[in-house]
Amino acid sequence: MRANGNSTHEILGKIVTAIASIAMTAAFAVPAMAASDSGTAADSGTTQQSGQYKIYPQPQNTEYGDGSLILRDKANTVVEPGIDSATKARLNEALKLKGIETTAADAVPETAYQLNVLVGINGSNGVVDKYAKQLIADGTLKVDDSTFSKNDSYVLAVRQGNAKTPDTILVLGRDTDSAFYGLTTLYQIFQQLPGRAVSNLTFSDWADVKSRGFIEGYYGSPWSTKDRVNLMTWGGYYKMNTYVYAPKDDPLHRNNWRGLYTKDQIENEIKPQADAGNKSKVRFVYALAPFHNDGEARGKHFRFDTEEHYQEDLKELKAKYMQTIDAGVRQIALLADDSTDWGAQYGNDNTYVRVLKDLTDWIHELQQEKNDDGTAKYEGLKDTILYCPALYSYTGAGDAWYKDIPPNVQIVMTGGRTFGVASKDFADTFTKNTGRAPFMWINWPCSDMNRNTAYQYLVMGGQNNFLKPGATYGTYDGIMLNPMQQSEPSKQGIFMAADYSWNLWQSEKDGQQSWEDSFSYIDHNSPIASKGSRGLRDLAMNMRILNDGGIDGAHKDAEYDAINKWWINNESVDYTGKLDVKGVLTELKGKLDGGTATAADFSQALTVYTTLQRAAKNYRANPGDKNMFDQIEPWISYWDDLTASAIDYITAAKQALAGDTETAKATYATAKAAFAKSDTHTIADYYQRNKPARGGLVIVRPTVQALDSFVKAKTSGSVTPTPSAATVSTNGVGAAAWHENVDPKAVIDGDDSTFFWMQSAGCDCVKANAALTVTYAEARKAKEFRFIQAEKGGDTIVNGKIEYQDADGNWTKIGDVNGNQKQIFTLDSAATVKAVRITNLAQTSKWWKVYDLSATKIDEPGTVTKDALNAKIAEAEKVDSADWTKSSREALAGAIAAAKAVAADQDATQAKVDAAVAALESAMKGVERYTAKTADQLKAEHVSNDNATYTEASYNKYQSAYDDFAAALANADDLAKADGEALEAAYTAAKSALRYDQSARDYAQLALNDAEPYVGKASEYTKDSYAKFTVAYEALSKQLKADPNGEGDPATYTVLRAALDKAIKGLVKSDGTEPERPGEKPGENKPGENKPGEKPGVNKPGADGKLSNTGADVFGLIAAMTMLAAAGVTMAGLRKRIG
Repeated sequence: MRANGNSTHEILGKIVTAIASIAMTAAFAVPAMAASDSGTAADSGTTQQSGQYKIYPQPQNTEYGDGSLILRDKANTVVEPGIDSATKARLNEALKLKGIETTAADAVPETAYQLNVLVGINGSNGVVDKYAKQLIADGTLKVDDSTFSKNDSYVLAVRQGNAKTPDTILVLGRDTDSAFYGLTTLYQIFQQLPGRAVSNLTFSDWADVKSRGFIEGYYGSPWSTKDRVNLMTWGGYYKMNTYVYAPKDDPLHRNNWRGLYTKDQIENEIKPQADAGNKSKVRFVYALAPFHNDGEARGKHFRFDTEEHYQEDLKELKAKYMQTIDAGVRQIALLADDSTDWGAQYGNDNTYVRVLKDLTDWIHELQQEKNDDGTAKYEGLKDTILYCPALYSYTGAGDAWYKDIPPNVQIVMTGGRTFGVASKDFADTFTKNTGRAPFMWINWPCSDMNRNTAYQYLVMGGQNNFLKPGATYGTYDGIMLNPMQQSEPSKQGIFMAADYSWNLWQSEKDGQQSWEDSFSYIDHNSPIASKGSRGLRDLAMNMRILNDGGIDGAHKDAEYDAINKWWINNESVDYTGKLDVKGVLTELKGKLDGGTATAADFSQALTVYTTLQRAAKNYRANPGDKNMFDQIEPWISYWDDLTASAIDYITAAKQALAGDTETAKATYATAKAAFAKSDTHTIADYYQRNKPARGGLVIVRPTVQALDSFVKAKTSGSVTPTPSAATVSTNGVGAAAWHENVDPKAVIDGDDSTFFWMQSAGCDCVKANAALTVTYAEARKAKEFRFIQAEKGGDTIVNGKIEYQDADGNWTKIGDVNGNQKQIFTLDSAATVKAVRITNLAQTSKWWKVYDLSATKIDEPGTVTKDALNAKIAEAEKVDSADWTKSSREALAGAIAAAKAVAADQDATQAKVDAAVAALESAMKGVERYTAKTADQLKAEHVSNDNATYTEASYNKYQSAYDDFAAALANADDLAKADGEALEAAYTAAKSALRYDQSARDYAQLALNDAEPYVGKASEYTKDSYAKFTVAYEALSKQLKADPNGEGDPATYTVLRAALDKAIKGLVKSDGTEPERPGEKPGENKPGENKPGEKPGVNKPGADGKLSNTGADVFGLIAAMTMLAAAGVTMAGLRKRIG
């Protein structure tokens, strides 16, 4: 493949050179023209394989036919009267992507060599509907009879024409909204075309769930008008149709629901949001919560106590809704969540059912109101009302009264608990007991429980726990997510909900694929991934947890961590298997905690942290959406610092293991400073308290903390603790409700900077007789006992006792706890200790913070043999490690140095000696280094795309593979052979898969198709003019046939198409009259005259977008082409690849 396109003269030069070598054996002759040898209208341009278009939400039924339609620069559009302005706008937006100019028509044009784009409504009896029915009748279009009975259904058909019929793109929707969704699918197809060829296809599509969207219902700072407009606009590209406005902090939504908006609020807030919802079809659903009777709302609630009060309040309720409807709102909601259950006091029929019936009747009345010209006064007003009951979680108790609610009302449920799930089991139970399908309100990726944590986190995954597979059409009446205070990163969860609710997942793999594909869409609204979106994806993989604060009590969910009160949500699990963050770091952390890590153990972890560091840099440098980046930036800065600290900790660990303690201490200080800096990037929480942004809370960050403890132990000369050798238990006290520093392992990790925060149940205190116990897996000899709690006067106990338990289970008091931060207790003589316990003797009014509770082990003396160690040292010193990775060499050197130190240590135990032998044996299995290619060699063969020669999709994949390989080669001395070969293979494959932009080839194919009417008409034209046409036609035809996969240089096609265009224009009728141009209309492109699509910043092939005037060069080229064809050589055969 060529790095850049070549000029006509360059191509001619290469062809002339080739001709010189074969001229003596090739005879020149213009071949006779035959239909069997020529390109015809049935020939297709280069297109994607069946099923290649990536559409989200994934369509229900996709059928691809043979061949493709090549998009012309102009199209006739036929749009039925029932299609609204928003749908027309989406049509124009889709066509604009490919630079297609439109001419509106009232009837479907039937002339060949044209492009028709038709948009209509099924059953309308309009011109498009009739046309579609005729296609169905004659078998050209196959549509199942039930398709248009389903939610938001549409049919999208692409049909290539022939010599008698035009090319056609048809979108037929159940209604105008459905047609909008069909055009949105077309838009996504156009986004990913490598050229101008669109596969012949039929999509029959519909939504499994009627209402699909999100609600601003979290507790926290509300979104801005800009946030809401952006989110609705974006959601429209993924067929969402519901945004419920319900910010808890808007007083006019709940606490002061009777109050009206000011004129300024209507003009600058409500109207722009309603308009954005109507344009995107993500309707701005205005919700009121008038039933609240607490705090500022006390006494202001909707009243049911008397008929007079009811009518007064109903009037005010309608007035409030009416103000927003006049401003453009076209759907309303009524919420009773987190409010007084008035149905329990007055009866559901007399309260909620009555209000909903009255509102329904009122909406129906509004729908009938007309303007003076007879049009609907409130066009598009929907009678669908969302209703969230006071008892919204639903535990299966019945609530049969829901059947009395009007059928237009959707009943909102959270799925069995506050942080519930969308599952078939829950929905089936609800439907069985109430006769209604539930509208699911899913409190995910809602992160508002971070008000109880010491940090702020993003929820960028978790579909496996909140959107369960297995449901079918009609299982749910609606699904909406309650997202995060950060609107832009909330797109990740919203995108997956859009996919799930349109075409319900049937396996977890469906959700995993949706997660993988989501980032290009949320980053830059495209199916084509970029360097920035890939970086965001790699970070998001490590930001999936969701904390529920324990609000729902115990869970059976396998991924629910009861200690931290969060769902793990597959955090740090790579669904592609490319980067095994969880596996690599979990294994390393185990060795770090056990004190057994060697230099060789850090290689893969270094790759993980380096990859995450590069991901943060790539996203920072290449964000697809500034609004998204601005909201995520504190977390990106966090990742910058966290990964920097991890890399420095690993360096320090290697230095310490190699015996360079002083250098290791300096590197350790740098790492610790970077780790501390990672906590300086703050976000305000619900209570406007600034808290640090954090991620990687399950795997990545704890491993960094373990690295800190390991290096600290190695550089201080202390024994690295082994938490697995002991367990921590409590009685009368447990983890504090703050959800930070609540891991009991902090008591036994040997790190005096980590602590376990505790409190007794039901109070901010530690009750009398509450106890903390450390039990050892094996009894040990000990004389010294350590206890460290908070600083004096802080979260401490001041009256307690410390005891140890012997091997027989007997407890013996060691001493008294007096409130000091650090107490060391020493026995007169060593004792056998199975456990050590601290008991609080008097209730406190504070929590309890404990850093360490331990019995210092005394190693038993015994016979020590070092012969095997000395022999192994001698053997290790003879190992040739020249071809090993740097880590392997360092590991061997460190193991030898450590072994020699043990050998020289007169007090070394046999356990230390055996461990040194084992470490040597491990280090002697070094890893071979990759040497096949250097960074300079890779850089020299890099393929650029400055002139957009290659398709965006193929080049982005190539560049990603190149970057991965280049990053690894930057540290080539530590690149394992197997890893390097895998990266090289991926890079080579991506380079081989580079694909030229197909626009030039597709235009050439279109020109050939359009020239078909001239084929076989030699008698009608002068011999000379027709011979030139024959040469040009055959040359282009043979080149297209020789290049079925679109690997030919675009410049080749530009030149050959110019020749054909010139030949057609030069045709002279044998009787001297002006030739007819089949399919030509006044002012329209002549056959072969369509202009190639252009990209911003790319030079046009000729003035005003026309083909270059190649003059005599063109026919010199064609003559050369003909000679080559006679010799069995084609332009594609002469093309050389770069690299």
